[in-house]
Amino acid sequence: MSSRQRTPQTAKQTGRRRWKIEALFKTLKSRFAFGKFGQKTKLAVLRYLCLSLACFLLCHFEHLDQTAQGREETFWPDWGALAGQVRMKLVGWVQLFELEREKERILSVWDGSLHHVA
Repeated sequence: MSSRQRTPQTAKQTGRRRWKIEALFKTLKSRFAFGKFGQKTKLAVLRYLCLSLACFLLCHFEHLDQTAQGREETFWPDWGALAGQVRMKLVGWVQLFELEREKERILSVWDGSLHHVA
């Protein structure tokens, strides 16, 4: 609301801007889970923004790496796929280590059960 006089053209421009902003907030809430945003303090919001920036930069560098290698030619990357690739590059070794430990446990059980049968 405003006490200033508005022309129909001004109202139309303001309305267009409003719907663009509403669309942005709808996207943020649905696609990026900002509707479940739990940070209540300035420090928590700052931490969240820093982590978000770090994630974006890691994904962006992965996209640049793929583009340099000729694997990716699209202008707008699939950020979800990029995040998965970054996760596999940075912490995939943890899963491999756990799988190796599980393999050793399974083989030890098999070796033990083979000795009982014989």
